[in-house]
Amino acid sequence: MKKNDMFENLVMNFSMDMEDAPEISKSGDKKGIPDRMVILARGLAEGWSLEKVEQELKDRGCAVLYGRSFYEACLMYAFSHRMSYGDWKDFFAACRKLREASDGSGSRLMKGGKITLKELKEYVEEESSEGMQTMLLTREFADRIVHLTSMQDFWEFINENIEKFSSARERARYYFCKYLYFYIQDRCDKYYESCKKEESLRKQYGNMLDKDERGRSEKFALEELSFLKPLTKLKRDADKLKNQMTLEEKREYLQNAALTPGGIFDEFNYFYFGYVSVEWMEILFELYGKFEEWPENTKIRVAHSLGLCSQTPGTEEWKHAEAELHRMEKEEKKREEERDSEGSRNAAEKRKAYQRGRVGEDYFREFMTGARDINRETLISFLLFVRQRVSLDKENNITINRLSRILENCEFERLRPDQEFDSFVLHFLRSSDPMEVLEEEVEKQVVQGKNFYLYRVYKEAYCHEKELLEYLL
Repeated sequence: MKKNDMFENLVMNFSMDMEDAPEISKSGDKKGIPDRMVILARGLAEGWSLEKVEQELKDRGCAVLYGRSFYEACLMYAFSHRMSYGDWKDFFAACRKLREASDGSGSRLMKGGKITLKELKEYVEEESSEGMQTMLLTREFADRIVHLTSMQDFWEFINENIEKFSSARERARYYFCKYLYFYIQDRCDKYYESCKKEESLRKQYGNMLDKDERGRSEKFALEELSFLKPLTKLKRDADKLKNQMTLEEKREYLQNAALTPGGIFDEFNYFYFGYVSVEWMEILFELYGKFEEWPENTKIRVAHSLGLCSQTPGTEEWKHAEAELHRMEKEEKKREEERDSEGSRNAAEKRKAYQRGRVGEDYFREFMTGARDINRETLISFLLFVRQRVSLDKENNITINRLSRILENCEFERLRPDQEFDSFVLHFLRSSDPMEVLEEEVEKQVVQGKNFYLYRVYKEAYCHEKELLEYLL
């Protein structure tokens, strides 16, 4: 069944005002309909107010309707006027026709293809200069929509602002790109400093420098910029007895280098998963000893959290899952023997070991281009990563108050101590040793037989407009 048919069937079921309405919601979930769409379907079926829809979305942990999104603005108007589903379908068809007649919205920066550091900077500067205006515009749209008294007023409002709508949640995208730029620029600055240092050494020692000594710190700094491509010209210049490129030319070269989503994802991913993925099984075996000695329920919980079986596996399913855990135990034993013989793993070995699936490699490109909305947990996780890796100035440093303001500006919920993830974040930000907090949290989750919840930071990162259109068209 097509998604739009599933949505319409759900609306019809809710419209019947059956006593087992909550069970309808559950059956919708089982059919694979996202909670957010189930709530919207029920709201349209039962004539909910916008306030009730928004509260239901918040209660279920779903994104609230976004005034800068064209189609969600249409939904906001429909709920504000408690349209029937039949009226909504006619209204939505007219909205869609108007939207398709326009050529889209907003900034044309970073809309796809090669993304350079220069483009990233231009986007951040453009959004920063208009930042307050953008934030106020989102709130103004939401406020104006709910106070429009007639359909005529609505069409006038839409035509007046058609170019200001966005398919992405721009404030979350802006903060992601802003702190990504801080992170990259910090590494560029370190490279420029290394260039000055090496130039000074060349002038001081000239021909006396061995080939292996030339540009050593310069080449090391370039390794930290591996997510910019290509760097071959800069690496070759670092090897020369005398640099052929001036510092200004190197700056210009990096500004026009392409950002590789895989490389950027790796840096962020390794910050969290370098510890979690590589050490996770090590911690388990340290806590419980040999696999055969683990409690049966612990074996099943661990296998389930690793995606090897269901919560209540059958005989054949558990047989395969158990065999996979035995294999992982052998791999961990082999790694332990290698660590004993080598002392410790170097960074290169660690990078090869972690997150072999790399399922989120393209996410960062889509975050930058606005093709995928950045969910709350992913944004928070990324800001914590940058905070630990870069010396931010007072204005941009990630503190509890600053993070709460960012979340509010993005129309996300502020930090809530009663939520598990938020509690971890607050503890992380308050600690004098945040990485110890991270490691402790990992171990706590492991003891409980759970996978660390940062594995799931991408679960809700998707394009809300795309999902909406899949179910409504």
